[in-house]
Amino acid sequence: MENIVSVIVPTYKRAHLLKKTIPTYLQEGVKELIIVDDCSPDNTEEVVRELQVLYPQIKYVHQPMNMKLASANNKGLESVTCEWVYFG
Repeated sequence: MENIVSVIVPTYKRAHLLKKTIPTYLQEGVKELIIVDDCSPDNTEEVVRELQVLYPQIKYVHQPMNMKLASANNKGLESVTCEWVYFG
């Protein structure tokens, strides 16, 4: 199957869940997974960098200040390369 979908996953203070949840999005047809860190005060960036070693299709986007869900989704949209987008 062709990789035709970009997945956007906004996150805030959820570093402890990322290792369990992110792999579930990486299914057949997913070209890229864009994690938008909405200025989390935890170790989200570190966890995402570890995941990128295992899953190179993960992109990391960091917001300089917490802007809430709609802004994080819009920021993720700026990075998509596919016609189809799924919001996680």
